[in-house]
Amino acid sequence: MTGSKFDSISALLLPAMMFVLFIPFLSQAYEPVPVIAEYFDMLETGNFETAQMMWETSCQERATRFGIEYADIPIRTDCTSPVVYDLDVMRRYLYQPVKQYKEFEHETFVRLEYYQTVDDQPVQHFYYLKRDGDFYWLIYPQDFFTRDWPVRETKYFRIHYHPDNLKYLNPVLIEESDRFIETTAATLKISKADLETLEAKKIEFFFCDTDSTVSQITSMTTKGLFDLASNDIISATFPHFHEVTHFLINYKLRRLPLFTLPLLQEGLAVYYGGRWGKKPSALFDLGIFIYREKFVELDSLLTLNGFKNNSSADIAYPLAAVFTSYLMDKLGQNKYFELYLAGSGKYRDLKNLTADEVKNRLLSFVGFDDWSVLVADFNRYLDDRLAVLKAAEPGRPEKGSIILENEHFKISKDKDWLAFEFPGQQGDTLFQGSLFFNRDSRLDGTVCPLFEEQFQGAVAFEGYRYSVRFDRNEAGLYDYGTNELVAKYIWGISPMEGYYDPGANSIYIKFKMAVFGNRAPDFKDFKFFPL
Repeated sequence: MTGSKFDSISALLLPAMMFVLFIPFLSQAYEPVPVIAEYFDMLETGNFETAQMMWETSCQERATRFGIEYADIPIRTDCTSPVVYDLDVMRRYLYQPVKQYKEFEHETFVRLEYYQTVDDQPVQHFYYLKRDGDFYWLIYPQDFFTRDWPVRETKYFRIHYHPDNLKYLNPVLIEESDRFIETTAATLKISKADLETLEAKKIEFFFCDTDSTVSQITSMTTKGLFDLASNDIISATFPHFHEVTHFLINYKLRRLPLFTLPLLQEGLAVYYGGRWGKKPSALFDLGIFIYREKFVELDSLLTLNGFKNNSSADIAYPLAAVFTSYLMDKLGQNKYFELYLAGSGKYRDLKNLTADEVKNRLLSFVGFDDWSVLVADFNRYLDDRLAVLKAAEPGRPEKGSIILENEHFKISKDKDWLAFEFPGQQGDTLFQGSLFFNRDSRLDGTVCPLFEEQFQGAVAFEGYRYSVRFDRNEAGLYDYGTNELVAKYIWGISPMEGYYDPGANSIYIKFKMAVFGNRAPDFKDFKFFPL
């Protein structure tokens, strides 16, 4: 049979084949509740291939776009639903699929709420359906909430942005978002071919106007997340390097279990991408302080439940990043990812892991026989690496040349540090200010949310990339191009001599040169604002 004749016959048969395939729910096309009931019935009976086809084709494409596969997950497109990822248990709870539903736009869209009590715990999940012709198709919630949003493309991102957020997409932010993809991909040893695939297909990024919009879409209280089902990133900040890192890790590994111990998963994302407007350099300092001051014990963060329940994310994530740094230096990247996969698994298996079982897995990779030996080694690591990891510290440089000096400040530089001295004026009791530097013309006329948050209209944004903000209690280095805290010292939580000299009425603070990357700071154009 010739190719052309075969293609013609296939074209005739395909609609009939699709009709037969969808007979189970064809009669229920106009009723969303029976459609989801039929979907659950297919899950319960193991008819996964047909259940997968009940999702809109664009959702199926996004789920498989980058070749990321999750082991033991029957429906890749719906992998974040507890009905799917915990199907062995949830099969017994699918007899009443919908608690309530809501229609939108004259029944074009429908939201269905699944709710059951399983093992005395509530299990809730929202399904969204879109009517197209005679059928309702399962879709992702972001496709409903952002259906009218404009889109802008960068080298690696397709940004679906709330119209109010256009003013925040400045050229520096766009450049840095693409640069982060390339530098992190290189660090993770993602191949050139895979990077080219990423450039061609792009990450779908949903840039929301508020945290509440993120919560509406994700049904979670969060500033953003990497949606494992769709490979999309949904966030109230762009580019949210932490969530981008989660995607890149999965893209590197390509096939992995859906769940990973958060000590490893979140620690690695902070290690490379920081968290919620704070660069890794700022969070390493905080993580070391949290550990040394025993705000939380490392042992309490080992398990899935322990990480979530024993501390707030602001405490747990920085310490996880410091411990990841230890493991990465101890094992090397390749072996670390072997550990990462060994710390991954099915939901129930991971949920039931005890702290001792996690300790044994860690010990087997690090090569110690006893947990106390590993902890002692971690402590020595912090002692040895503290100077390398630290991004900010008080005091004057031991050596170095003066870059710039006037009545408001003095800046010195040595091989490793950029040092700032801020003398207070006579009788100055407030003693606070901001020094702006590295003016970038690409930021002219743009709006910086971090700057807006800090100054509340008291100072106009004039396109300076960095600032050092200080008072008698703390000093921070900020990047207005990416809206991030780069490094910070707070005297109140880590009192050290050398920050404030009451005799000289001066503040002394240093920032590691490495936090600027390969771009040396420029003080040809600067402004100082006492506040």
